[in-house]
Amino acid sequence: MSELVFQKDYSVHAYETDARGLVKASALLNYLQDSAGEHAGGLGVGVLDLFKRNMTWVLSRYHVLIRRYPALGARLEVTTWPSEKRGFFAIRDFEVADADGPVLAATSSWMVVGLDTKQPVEVDAVVGPRYALGKRALDDAFASIPVPAARDTEVRFRVETAHIDWNRHVNNAVYVQWALEAVPPDILRGRRPMEIEVSYRAEALYGDEVLSAARRVPEEGPGPVFLHQILNAATGAELARLRTRWA
Repeated sequence: MSELVFQKDYSVHAYETDARGLVKASALLNYLQDSAGEHAGGLGVGVLDLFKRNMTWVLSRYHVLIRRYPALGARLEVTTWPSEKRGFFAIRDFEVADADGPVLAATSSWMVVGLDTKQPVEVDAVVGPRYALGKRALDDAFASIPVPAARDTEVRFRVETAHIDWNRHVNNAVYVQWALEAVPPDILRGRRPMEIEVSYRAEALYGDEVLSAARRVPEEGPGPVFLHQILNAATGAELARLRTRWA
C-alpha cells in the first residue's frame, strides 16, 4: 500500500453513541480528524511538525455522506489519503467501513496558515509535490453553500474549554453539533443527518457566545434539507455555514 494511504481501526464506545445506541455524527467526524492528523504526522507534516515551522493546518470545507450509523461496539476501519492540491488548498478524502460494508465517504479541504500572520501559505511549499494521490472518495468542487434566507430556529451556546483544540479555537466537529441542535425536535427524534456540508469561515474562541440558526429549504431528494449559519452572537461575524440532509 502507498504511504499516501492510511488505515486505522476505531471501536464505537458507549460515550460516542446517542439515545438509540448508534454512533453520533460528531464521533464519526472525530474519527476522520484523528486519522487525518495521525497520517499527516507520519508523513512529517502533522500539526506538531507545522508548529515548529510557525504554521498550522486549518480546515476549510467538509462534505460527508453517511450511509448508515453503526451501533455500540462496532469496529470501524477508516481509510484516508491526500487526494489533490489546489493552490492554497490540500484536499483529503476518507472512506469508512465496518463488517457490514461501507459506512461513509467524505472529502475535506485544508489550508496551512501562519501562526503569527493568520495568512495562508502555498500548500505545495509545505507538503511537497508528492502529497496527492489523484483519487476521490467523494467528488466535490466545494461550491459556495447558500446563506439561509430566514431563520426558522435559533439556539445559543457558550464556547467552553472542552470545545477548544490545539489551535486554541473551537474544534471543527463542535460547529456541526451546534448546527444539528438547531434542527426542530421532531426531526432530531425521528431522523439522522445523512449528508453534511460545512464551510468554516472564522474561528470561535473560549468564552464567545455563538448563535446557531437553521432554515428548512425545499430541495429535491430524499429527506428534509436545512441550511445553517453559525454566528458570533456579539459581533454578528459568520463562523460557519452548513447544509444538512436528513433521512
